[in-house]
Amino acid sequence: MDAIKSLLVVWKNKENELYYHIGTLNYDGKSYNFEYTYRSKSTRNVIEAQREGYRLHPAFPELKKTYQSETLFPAFNRRIPDTSRLGYYEILKEFSLPTTADRMDVLRETRGKIAGDPYSFEEPLRLNGDKLSTNFYISGMRHRNHLPENWEDYFSVGDLLFAEIEQDNEYDSYAVKIITDNGTHIGYIPGIYAQAVHSLLNQAVPIELQIRQLRPNFAPQWWMRVELTATIELESGNHSYVNNLDGLIFLETA
Repeated sequence: MDAIKSLLVVWKNKENELYYHIGTLNYDGKSYNFEYTYRSKSTRNVIEAQREGYRLHPAFPELKKTYQSETLFPAFNRRIPDTSRLGYYEILKEFSLPTTADRMDVLRETRGKIAGDPYSFEEPLRLNGDKLSTNFYISGMRHRNHLPENWEDYFSVGDLLFAEIEQDNEYDSYAVKIITDNGTHIGYIPGIYAQAVHSLLNQAVPIELQIRQLRPNFAPQWWMRVELTATIELESGNHSYVNNLDGLIFLETA
């Protein structure tokens, strides 16, 4: 059996600039399914999003229904280039994807982002044994005014970065900033992961961040991609932080 591919469907509230995990898209190699996060314990689930003004996607009008399709849902498929598009394989190369990449692979790398649109697709936190991991692009780098124009000269793929709770953030009580080894604040853990990472840091779980990709010629939201890893002590008897990750963890299947 192939590993199930999963992506978080994320909605950005333009009023408060916060991100909500409103649904999850899964693909098992044969069919796709989409489900809203109405059962999640996260403070950023679809129910909380609705309280902030979110309206269910017109293509998925029923909150508690699991939608299934043998092909990628048109509402999501239109967000990524079609295989018949001129220059499609150049796009794959640009995103370091093989020519055999499927629609989920393309959606993962492009994040399905459309200018001015509130939706994006992000990787979930994955728990494999006691190892928790994910990949994401650092948020807010363009707002760090102290970063030099040639900031890319100060970083290399493989460099380690560090996560630190920002105690006085007035916009997000779960905000986690990302700093360099000399304490320079370069951005934030994306809001969709913030509650989980905040919980881990509060319980002294070591978080490792390693730079995986630098794209200084792209838009700021694509500048720096990092891999997050942590070791969860599942046998410790203290599982509260695992519960706080509800809705974001997807077990790997071989």
